[in-house]
Amino acid sequence: MKIKTLFLITLALLAGTEIANASCKQIDAKGTWITYQAAFVTNPGDQHVGQCKLVVDKTGHVGEGSYCEFINLSPQLPTEGQITVNKDCSASIEGTLGEMHGQVQIAKNKQTYSGRFSAQGGDVSGITNAVKQ
Repeated sequence: MKIKTLFLITLALLAGTEIANASCKQIDAKGTWITYQAAFVTNPGDQHVGQCKLVVDKTGHVGEGSYCEFINLSPQLPTEGQITVNKDCSASIEGTLGEMHGQVQIAKNKQTYSGRFSAQGGDVSGITNAVKQ
């Protein structure tokens, strides 16, 4: 009886590990993401701190209702793009606003991501983080 109980406990623990380490799928990008960007490489004297709202469909398309706002710039600039999710939960982000390119890592719970970005032909680059609403 003890061996059966131990075996069942082991199976339960392994199943929990599989769930915790589940791979990512493209659908995991679906939702509304609130992102925060801070540039550490800019033209001298330019600040670049931004916040975006990215509305992502099940294919990863960033579309209607998506925008970014930046300190010292005009409010809510519309943007579009694509988020491509890899099995290892890394993802690439391509945005039309400023020709933004990003590489991020999606958290295991698929509710946040962190990474880096560059825009404006590499003149602006820094870090980005996001939370799914």
